[in-house]
Order: sequence, then structure tokens, then C-alpha cells
Amino acid sequence: MKIFISIDMEGCSGIVSRQETMPAGAHYEEARHWMVWDANAAVEGCLAGGATEVVICDFHARLNIPWDEIHPKARLVRSDIISSRILYLLDGLDESFDAVFFVGQHTAYGDPKGLISHTFTRPFRHVTMNGQRVGEVEIWTALAGHFGVPVALVTGDDVICAQSKAWLPQIETAVVKYAIDTYAARCLPKVEAHNRIRAAAEQATRRVSELSPFRFAEPLDVTIDLVMPNVAGRVSLIPGVERQDGTTVTYTAQTYWEAYKIFVAAAWLAMSANDPLPW
Repeated sequence: MKIFISIDMEGCSGIVSRQETMPAGAHYEEARHWMVWDANAAVEGCLAGGATEVVICDFHARLNIPWDEIHPKARLVRSDIISSRILYLLDGLDESFDAVFFVGQHTAYGDPKGLISHTFTRPFRHVTMNGQRVGEVEIWTALAGHFGVPVALVTGDDVICAQSKAWLPQIETAVVKYAIDTYAARCLPKVEAHNRIRAAAEQATRRVSELSPFRFAEPLDVTIDLVMPNVAGRVSLIPGVERQDGTTVTYTAQTYWEAYKIFVAAAWLAMSANDPLPW
């Protein structure tokens, strides 16, 4: 059985600040170890549940996980070039995997409580697909579904775990911290957090045969609300993308794969458009 572990950083055990999640941050180096410890706990659970192969995708800010600390029975996907990784947090996933685990996930932009909430990239505010507001969990889950692979586990704060479970009742969750505000949480002790991840990963692995991939109905209508008008103008240069007002663009795609590729292109264009005046 092959398990693909996609790990982000904001939802990892102990992490509450951008000082811990960004390479220039004062506490980033120590938080890298917290990230790999969460990943290794998930690997241990996978193996206990019967997995024969585990691949971890490290994609938060290019290179995060210390390679020499990864579990000896896991394989690590890593790269320093963002533009070469079209699948982002699912880079390396294909139809041969039996399930995807999301470790260290977070809520969508604007959530009133979830830790370090955002959606994909800073210029994006709200994203909807077929009228449903989506965050990264939904975006990646649908991308996994494009490959025919179900999502079996989400770990992170209590808010993202509850939201994910309400949307996909089939999944297992592991709460490693309890959100107080965007940059504050009550964090579990390391041992307890890792025990929760390990137990949930084992249970999720044992239940893989019960799961089904998630897919949005097609064709797919996508709306992206952006932070700045100049960003919306640049994104609307993509064929098929229409600007609805100062900061909102929309498009319709025949398949999720087409919708996702336009979404990524929009993100790259958005990140290239800086406001000319400092705030």
C-alpha cells in the first residue's frame, strides 16, 4: 500500500507565527525540526497500519524538512525551484498511490480563528469553486481526486480539522493545537501531539479501502477575489479569465485539471504584481 504525505508548515505542532514558518523568521530553523517530527509521526502510523511505501512531499517555502532527519523508510520529494513544481503540495503524486495524508494544514484566508489562515498565495483572498468557498485542503483534495486518489487524513489546529471532517466525513483527523486567534494557540505537548498524529495515521491507513476520491462537478466555475486591483488586471490577461470588478476574476473550466492549471497560472501572475506604493 502506497501513502502520499503532503506536509505544510502552518498547521504543524507548536507553530503559531510567521517567525516560525518563513525562512527569514527568527524561529524558522527550530520550527523545521518540529515539521519533520510531525511528518515522521505520520510515517510511523502509516507503517503500523500496513503501508509498504510512504512518500513525503515537502512544499511550504521550497526547502524545509532537514533531509537527514526524515524517517528511514520514507522517501522525500523536495526542490528549490517553485516553477518546476506544478502540483505544489502534491508534487510526485500519481495514480499508483492509495491515499493522501495532509499533515500541518491550515484554514482558508479570512477565517476568524484558524491559525495563520491563507489561501495559496498572499494576493489571493477568497476562492470559490462551483459556489463553494475553498481553502487549500479543498483545492488539494480535488487535485488528488483528479488522479483518482482519496484523502484519508488531515492534521492541524482544531478549526481546520473540524472543517475538514464536516466536509469529508470519511477522513481521520489529528488536532495538535487549539486556535485562539490567527497567531495564537494552545499547543499540545510534543509527545501527545505526535501520539495523536501516529494513531490517526494508523487508523486512516487501515481504512483506505473504504475511501473514495473527491471530485467537483464539471464543468467548474471558479471565482478568485484578489487583494489589489492591479493584481486582478494582470490575472485577467489569461485567456478565458474575466474581470468582474476591481478585485474579482472568474472563469469556467471543462475539467478540474484545466481549472487547476489556470489557478496556478493566476497565482504566478498575481505574485508578480507588486503594489507600486508602500503601505
